Amino acid sequence: MGTMLTMVAMTASLATPVATSASARACLSPNETRDSVSAHQLREPMVLLRDAARETRAEPLNTRLCLWDQTYVYEMSLLRRDGRVLRIFVDAASGSKLPPRDKQER
Repeated sequence: MGTMLTMVAMTASLATPVATSASARACLSPNETRDSVSAHQLREPMVLLRDAARETRAEPLNTRLCLWDQTYVYEMSLLRRDGRVLRIFVDAASGSKLPPRDKQER
């Protein structure tokens, strides 16, 4: 019976439309990223990642393009020498740094 209730709850959650909030966030696939960089004249992600690595004196790990509300943002991860991972957020159009998002929004 518990399994049946779980399945009904899961099905209901899939059928319920997701509410759009002021903090909507969706990340793009590598193919979508390439298309968006070209279509929206965004800054090249590897250039911005290299600049962030140089500025923070950290090793670049990865970057991904996300859409925060209606703004394209690169979410970058860099590895510091002490082993800590830095998360940097950069406006993909202007290249300017942005404040981090709350953990619950990730």
